[in-house]
Amino acid sequence: MNKSDLRDILIKENFKPSAYSLEEQLVDEALCLRRDENGWFVFYSERGQQVDKEYFKNESTACIFFLKEMRSDPTTKSDWKSGYSM
Repeated sequence: MNKSDLRDILIKENFKPSAYSLEEQLVDEALCLRRDENGWFVFYSERGQQVDKEYFKNESTACIFFLKEMRSDPTTKSDWKSGYSM
């Protein structure tokens, strides 16, 4: 799996675009995938900080981890409802 495949899956599975970032632009309150000189890393962006950073040697492993993280959080889906009513 590569970043392009991952993007297609995220769209197909109806994840909120605001819940993730696959681009270099830092998005607050989102799961992010980035590449640097040592490989790939996944982190949660919160208030400009990179939280729970995980490093990977290759793109495929990073993308698989990223997708697993997205799927494990129901609040990242576009159709998610909190169940809280006013």
